Amino acid sequence: MVTKHIIEEIGKVIFEMQMCTAKHSAEADTLYFSRVPELRVRESFSLPLRKTIYERTPFPSNKGNFKKDFLKFLDNDAKVESFIKISESQHDFAKIFYLREDGLLASYHPDFLIKTKDRIYLAETKAENMLSSGNVRLKQLAAVEWCKRINALNGELRMNREWGYVLIGENPFYGLSNANADIDDICKLAIMRTERLSENLNLFPTN
Repeated sequence: MVTKHIIEEIGKVIFEMQMCTAKHSAEADTLYFSRVPELRVRESFSLPLRKTIYERTPFPSNKGNFKKDFLKFLDNDAKVESFIKISESQHDFAKIFYLREDGLLASYHPDFLIKTKDRIYLAETKAENMLSSGNVRLKQLAAVEWCKRINALNGELRMNREWGYVLIGENPFYGLSNANADIDDICKLAIMRTERLSENLNLFPTN
């Protein structure tokens, strides 16, 4: 119990330091996804897409229809300039730290980074039964705060675009895309703002 308490407290301090980075002291290091020149994928569970840097983009082999359809949607949407499907195993640098429900520090890899004319969307796609999970909500809050810090940087350091985090549920996606909504329409309804999340979540949970 003592060891667990020490780990939790250290994790909380690290997380608080990350969340409280001041604008004037921030440094931005640019890391390109192209530093991973190719993705190791199975052809039967990947798609050849035009708006991403890789020859083929993978989707889950187990119940991956939602993410597969979302990939096709992004590639065909005129509002989307480019996007990347973040690989947890191969893009190990593309992660956000958050505190889990048990108080331990963990890392989180969002599903997608999507670029439009005016915005960068950090997007997560989830089945309906996962949307209310406590850890999913804590990941949301950490990602929203991360985007807030990105938006505090000078424009050239954030590609002169506003960054935002969105959690896209399966049912809303199909309903809106079938009604000819574009990525901006879907994300405007799904975008997560800090004030809304903070009403129901403690940023630094305790047992």
